[in-house]
Amino acid sequence: MHQTRSATGSRSRSVLILFGLWFCTQFVGLFSPPLLDDVDGIHMEAAREMALRHDYVTLYVDGIRYLDKPPLPYWLGAFAIQIFGPHDWAVRLTLALASLILALYVYSLGKRVFGERAGFYAACASVTAIGPYIYTRFFIPDIIIALWMTIAADLILRLTTSAENKSRSTPWQVISFALVCTGALLTKGLIGLVFPFGLLLLYLLVTRRLALILRMRPLLGLLTFLLTAVPWHVFAAIQNAASGESKGFLWFYFVNDQINRYLNKRIPHDYNKVPLLLFYALLVVWIMPWGLFLLGAARQWWQTRRPLQLGGARLLFALWAILIVGFFTFSTRQEYYTLPAVPALALLIGAYLSDEETGKLKTLRWARISSVFLFVVGVLVAVVCGYLALASKTPAHGAELYEELSKNPQDYTLSFGHLLDLTTTAFGFFKAPLIGMALSMFFTTGIALWLRLKNRLYWANLSLAIGMCAVIACVHQGLATFYPILGSEPLARSIQRQWHQGDTVVIDGEYSNGSSINFYLREPVYMLNGRVNNLWYGSLYADAPHRFEDDQSFSTLWHSPQRVFFVTHDKERTLKWQQSDGGHIVASSSGKFVLLNHEQ
Repeated sequence: MHQTRSATGSRSRSVLILFGLWFCTQFVGLFSPPLLDDVDGIHMEAAREMALRHDYVTLYVDGIRYLDKPPLPYWLGAFAIQIFGPHDWAVRLTLALASLILALYVYSLGKRVFGERAGFYAACASVTAIGPYIYTRFFIPDIIIALWMTIAADLILRLTTSAENKSRSTPWQVISFALVCTGALLTKGLIGLVFPFGLLLLYLLVTRRLALILRMRPLLGLLTFLLTAVPWHVFAAIQNAASGESKGFLWFYFVNDQINRYLNKRIPHDYNKVPLLLFYALLVVWIMPWGLFLLGAARQWWQTRRPLQLGGARLLFALWAILIVGFFTFSTRQEYYTLPAVPALALLIGAYLSDEETGKLKTLRWARISSVFLFVVGVLVAVVCGYLALASKTPAHGAELYEELSKNPQDYTLSFGHLLDLTTTAFGFFKAPLIGMALSMFFTTGIALWLRLKNRLYWANLSLAIGMCAVIACVHQGLATFYPILGSEPLARSIQRQWHQGDTVVIDGEYSNGSSINFYLREPVYMLNGRVNNLWYGSLYADAPHRFEDDQSFSTLWHSPQRVFFVTHDKERTLKWQQSDGGHIVASSSGKFVLLNHEQ
């Protein structure tokens, strides 16, 4: 009885700590900074228009069909908007809750297969690692895919055990796995199906138990999958049949946006490709600071390995990470495509740290070596950040960050492309987060090392998790400082204050140059010479609304009695409009200007 109460108390304490870590790393950051332009604004606007139209089959952005993405993340976003209103934090909440559910599921899975402490450490790694934080700052579904993969891994272990020990997997296990495949398919497209089902096949193949698939009620699984996955695709194909110059939904969604993207032949080619070695390295970076313990975890697995055909959770989790990295090795790849592998690494790290604490490791040397390396990394980061903070000049009063940046537009298709614009002078704007980062990294890694050397392993790992909350807070402050370069919310608010019924907003260039304006203004926007990339295909439909202007039609609109707000990043164009076309600057923010054709 005492042992049961102790175990219950330990579980309650672990869940409470995990909730606190999630609150500090995810919930606190829901409300700032505002939406980023490009993919963040585009995806949130799709969710807003879904809630507005009550159309849960076809995505629309700025009133134009947006057939690039599957619907589940936007269903969640639209549901949040219907509950809380059309706020950016409401849509972000869906990713934050996915992160919380992921941490709790990682804890549950780790506890079941490795023990309570292993599950706790794995969940700490999942919720405080740098990758899951960064890639829930804008609205992309990869954290949801990470959750689907975690559930799939759990079910694969259950399916295999039941098929071996009970001759057949139970119906609920089969149905649940099929539903996970459907959920992942409706979250990320065909990749969502390839990952969970591919992991099942790979695990059975490596462990030489492929015949077990016949004991897993494949017909029941297939029927469940078809009944749940096919309807949306059928409705989308019917609702978006070929029209005008478009080839319809099926060609664009399956052939062009998924198969051709994998082969790097998608049109339009509005994306970039991360170099392969960097792509591999980033997988470890996204699980930092816990990633350095992978060295000891790999060594432990090698020393205690058993024949592959015997399987086991550690082998499954390793194959999980290998599958995702291997899949993108031969395709287009962005920095965050490895994010769904983070929970697998977190579980392996959690098991290793638990074995260290319970004395199952033959030696503590490798865990301590990892902590020493981590402290060295922490010191290096602290030195670099401290130097940049102290050596850079404090910006003059009224100075703006954009004036000190270089321009590398060829890199902006990468999620971190804008960071390459930073110059030594620009770091003066980041003094506070840089000093905070230097102190946080030094003390977080130093205290964790000191506690580990004192053999207070639980507190060493917990202090690392808590310290990462401070590190992430500094990253968040840095993102808020950089925000005016990445978003247009100040311009949207300024236009909103001056808005009259019948006014028009025109963005200079493509929609992604000011997509957040559409979300905050909640009015259609038009594009000058911007019929490219995100909205190009939807604009080919015969019923697509007029949203694109060329030079001639815009000149006519600009000189008409109608009031026109023109949003541009081009300073020379701004001066020209002022001097020769009667434009009046009514708002500006970080090198972006809003001109009005008629004085108010």
